[in-house]
Amino acid sequence: MAEFVVNAIVLKQNGRELYCFGMNSARLRRICYVTPRSEDNPEEIQRILVPRRAREIGEYLKQANALLPNAIVVNLTEHVKIHGTGASEVKALHFPDEEGKFAYILDGQHRLAGFDYSGGIQFDLPVVAIYAADDGLRGKIFADINSKQVPVSDVQLLALYYQIKDLSANDAPVMDVVMRLSSDPDSPLKGRIKTKDTDKKSWVKNVALKQWLAPLVTSGGALGTRTVAEQVIIMKAYLGAIAQLWPNAWGDVSRFNLCRPLGLEIMFGLFSQVKQRCDLNCGKQYTNENFRVQMQPLVSAKINLTGGEGFAIDWQRGTWGILSNRGTRTIVIRQLRDILQRADEE
Repeated sequence: MAEFVVNAIVLKQNGRELYCFGMNSARLRRICYVTPRSEDNPEEIQRILVPRRAREIGEYLKQANALLPNAIVVNLTEHVKIHGTGASEVKALHFPDEEGKFAYILDGQHRLAGFDYSGGIQFDLPVVAIYAADDGLRGKIFADINSKQVPVSDVQLLALYYQIKDLSANDAPVMDVVMRLSSDPDSPLKGRIKTKDTDKKSWVKNVALKQWLAPLVTSGGALGTRTVAEQVIIMKAYLGAIAQLWPNAWGDVSRFNLCRPLGLEIMFGLFSQVKQRCDLNCGKQYTNENFRVQMQPLVSAKINLTGGEGFAIDWQRGTWGILSNRGTRTIVIRQLRDILQRADEE
């Protein structure tokens, strides 16, 4: 038996002691265990491990600056003996062996399992332990941890990764465009892109706009060879032309869909076709006026959906409510592209 001892800081909460210590991930994996809730073990509390999540964490661990600062929460079994050290705030945890079922994981099983896919990377992890908790307390801790946590929004995460310069080489330039469109004084989308959870007057999330812009501004896209500054200038001209073509609809999100996500998705989906018309008819001059002239055929056109009557491109929410369906939006984008294509052929 290879007993080992860990000194732990003692915290007291509601009459119970919590033991806080650090342990290398490899050793921790050897003494931790989980019995997931199943038909064979209906009284257990943990979820079944999802290998995909563990693999994703393993890939993250391979990154040079990867950290896992959140504590693994465990329930120590009675095989572990606890002794004083002479200091009231520190106690010694005596584990009977280097390997065995001595710590039931209440929170963090996927983080710990991620080291199975880390390519051999191991490092110290913070641990918070309770001792010999009964089923009721174990279940409450598990339920409280998993029900009280509020995940960070996709908007906040994207803004944070951009702020700390931790986006990929492909994503970072796209976000440069998004942020410029959000902040430039002459941008039609100034102040209208949600980059913080507290933004109340936004029309569209940064996540959605990044998704629509990426095919246009990255390699192989309509503006893929342009600098970020050029892409921003062109997009501002394009958006300004849209605002001029439908002045009543632009900005009125209570009555019109043009500036709501579904309307903006459609218009960004048309950009390549409109740009192509500028290439053919305007000598590749991407000005507000040129964009407006090349989109003019859309103003008087109608959309025809299977089984229904045609309706004008006026963006009224009642008429265009059907566009809440992504498949329908794809059909509409295709029809609008066809309208512009026919205008080139006339």
